[in-house]
Amino acid sequence: MAAKDDEPQVGGLKARIEHFSASMHGGTEKVFEKLSTAVVEFPVWTIGLCMVFMLVMAQGVWFYEEELSDTQFTPEGSQAIKDEEWVVQRFGDENRPVTTMLEGNQGTNMLTKESLLFMQEIHEWLLEQSHTIDGELVTYDTVCARYTPGDACKDPVSVLSYWQHNRTLLEADPNPLATINSISWRMLEPSGPPLSYYLGTDLVLSASGDLVSTRATRISYEFKNEKVEISGVGTDDPQSRYYEIAIAERAADRRGQDVETHDVGTFIITTAEAQVAADSAIDSDISNLILGYAFMLVFASFVLSRNRLKYSHMLMGLVSVFSTGISTFSAYGFCWYIGVKFNPIVQVLIMVLLGVGIDDTFVIMESWWDCAEIPSMKERMVTAMKHAGPAITITSITDLIAFLAGSSTVLPALRDFCYYASVGIAFDFAFQCTFVVAIAYLDSLRQEASRADVLCCVKVEDDTGVCVQTREEGWTESKRGVQNRVVGTYLPRFIIGTSVGKGFVLIASALFLAFGIYGCTQLKMNYNSEWSIPDSHAYANTLDVRDTNFAGTDLAANVYFGDIDYPNEQSVVLDAGTTLRGNRWVVSNSTSSWMEDFQAWVRRERPADWIDGSTVVPTRFYQLLRVFASTTTGPRSAWQHIDNIRWSGNGTDAVLTASKVSFLIVGDAQTDGENAVDAMDSLRGELDGTGFPWAFAFIFWETYKLIIEEITRNVAIAGSCVFVLVTIMIANIQLGLLVTLAIGCVDVCMLGFMPIIGVELNGISVICIVLAVGLSVDYSVHIAGAFLHVKCEEEDGRSQRAAFALWKMGPAVVNGGVSTFIAILPAGFAVSYGFKVFFRMFALIIFFGQWFGVLLLPVILSFVGPAPYLTAPELNANPRQNPLHPDHDLVQKVEKPTTEPDSSPCSADKYE
Repeated sequence: MAAKDDEPQVGGLKARIEHFSASMHGGTEKVFEKLSTAVVEFPVWTIGLCMVFMLVMAQGVWFYEEELSDTQFTPEGSQAIKDEEWVVQRFGDENRPVTTMLEGNQGTNMLTKESLLFMQEIHEWLLEQSHTIDGELVTYDTVCARYTPGDACKDPVSVLSYWQHNRTLLEADPNPLATINSISWRMLEPSGPPLSYYLGTDLVLSASGDLVSTRATRISYEFKNEKVEISGVGTDDPQSRYYEIAIAERAADRRGQDVETHDVGTFIITTAEAQVAADSAIDSDISNLILGYAFMLVFASFVLSRNRLKYSHMLMGLVSVFSTGISTFSAYGFCWYIGVKFNPIVQVLIMVLLGVGIDDTFVIMESWWDCAEIPSMKERMVTAMKHAGPAITITSITDLIAFLAGSSTVLPALRDFCYYASVGIAFDFAFQCTFVVAIAYLDSLRQEASRADVLCCVKVEDDTGVCVQTREEGWTESKRGVQNRVVGTYLPRFIIGTSVGKGFVLIASALFLAFGIYGCTQLKMNYNSEWSIPDSHAYANTLDVRDTNFAGTDLAANVYFGDIDYPNEQSVVLDAGTTLRGNRWVVSNSTSSWMEDFQAWVRRERPADWIDGSTVVPTRFYQLLRVFASTTTGPRSAWQHIDNIRWSGNGTDAVLTASKVSFLIVGDAQTDGENAVDAMDSLRGELDGTGFPWAFAFIFWETYKLIIEEITRNVAIAGSCVFVLVTIMIANIQLGLLVTLAIGCVDVCMLGFMPIIGVELNGISVICIVLAVGLSVDYSVHIAGAFLHVKCEEEDGRSQRAAFALWKMGPAVVNGGVSTFIAILPAGFAVSYGFKVFFRMFALIIFFGQWFGVLLLPVILSFVGPAPYLTAPELNANPRQNPLHPDHDLVQKVEKPTTEPDSSPCSADKYE
């Protein structure tokens, strides 16, 4: 037999906490009573002031500029950012890589003379391209990277380098393939990536190891990267950017003809084209967000409708959706006024506020219908808000606190999103309590005047239905709809009233948690900017060609040296090259050291200046280095390092202030976050004291180092704040712990199921994890609060109170979850990576939030729920509110509920 319900909380700390909470609850009710009284006295003025406020705030929307930064997901003050600043200050931004790929049809050999000549034709075609930008003619000569200003363009690198990319030399060669094999095809340069990097992975070798054929080749170019601010784009080089886009489009245009005439397709990989493809996906998804408003409008109208036109409130569905819209505009504008940066992730706030705002409207309207026995519309509206106000206050405050706690993060994008979300939640709460209430009151006057919902100019009878005259016996305005009876009556009867139901919920919850814990051990950290490019975009086909034909995932990186005494510390640079060759994350033979090549040149050309078998004479170091750097004949290594050293001063007084040694990081480092962090830390640790390694990808890898710490810290802070706030608001430590535990279960299961839905830990998914705390609290706290507001002297009192909590708040909570899902539904059709992740993660939050808040929490409360408030009314005095009471179904059919005055949800002043 179930244990009898605990006695109401008395004495000691519990009583003091309850008294404090009761005083605060009573004070909150009085605040809402006064606020709603003012609103219903001046509804038109209230609506007008809200619209003026929105228009003033929304002015900022027209002035904001989107913050497009590569470091928005990188921890502020991290080593990678400091190193990048150092590198850019001394070497400028890295040149822009541009790659032309030629892929032959099946059976095509790209090493025949005919194919090589076609490759030369494509190279010459690219050099001849021009594009007009803002009235200025931009050519290859305009955008090509140079070693120093005034120098010739940097030479491209490909198999054609054997003939200096010169058609005459290539045509004069009777057997190009024999030439390649006679020069040792395995290395195109004395130091640098192997030739297979440019010939692809589909190489065919003879028995003696000579090259026979390959299906694909590529040419690597470098464009300048002189960044300036471009409106709507961010910082970029406008000439290189638009030239890249133009040549990529023209290559696509000629591809069909090339395949037809030469059996070869031409594809160009550029930085700008990748950005354009990603931006087009985001723009498409953002435009689809309007569908969320349309879906929500239909759903909200359905939930708020009744089968009698006089008592239906479909109009309030439109008003609620509109209210979330003006809240979003106001939040965007206000944040612009106070200087909070806008980034692409902030656009998800549209979906978040749409779901949260509709939930508040549902709570308000549920309270409105519960007060149907009050004849005066003004008094009814005031009373409804008096009881609904505290409920939406606690969820709004907990959401606000959870988002503010998330703003303590060191990830700029997450911090700014949390600022926007906090402001948006605050504005939504304000508009719900004023704008929505004002229109709800005017709509009630429409009802009082017996006019139809939406079509307020049409007079209707009390029993006029939507399509036909309805004469349902025993119908009342407060009678619940089918969806409410399913959640409020049938669900608690199964999961609370039967052992099978309780067992099912407990066992399923245990399985979810077990799998979630296991899944957490399988999580991987990873992010690739190319994930933002949709499969449907033409550029995705270009990337597929690269991935199919080339081992091109190796990452270019450098070791940098500052203002050291280079003549006397030559070994410092040499040791770095030795260290790189011994590091398992560095591609074999990819290290290119200017010091090694300089010393080799000195040994060969100036042996008299070579001493001790390992050092250039220090007093002659700079004089010889200047000669070496200006050499343009002989081995390529004699002049390829011009870009690797930086001088200070002029003439014979010039000295080195910085230099770098280049190398490649193996592609495996980019396939997993743990590998990336291991590679970065390994290189930093082994090179400590000589120089520091840096690659652009380190900006993203730095996030992997702290992402687990950030998740733990932010969730812990947000969870602690929610626990304290919920405990104070509902005056019960035990329930505060249970609500916090439910939120923790949601986060654990969400993390554990991420591998199933194909989401990895990165800067985007961590935002959803932090959001889960604020969103999932809504699904638990209403049920917990309702559990304390009634007492029951029966032997199974806890079970009956848990059933009441589901009856009272379950429909609104479930409707809130459904509304949030509908709000994010357009993201389910997204093509951009960010919106795909948000949809999948939000779906997990909603499902597990509903499961642990609406199903597991009531079951737990039926076993170990705390005692009710001292002033709580007796539950069984009103069988209508108790789904487990034998007379519950009978009472539902009575015209007006027969309840004691002190147990009515609208007449009971619990704290007076």
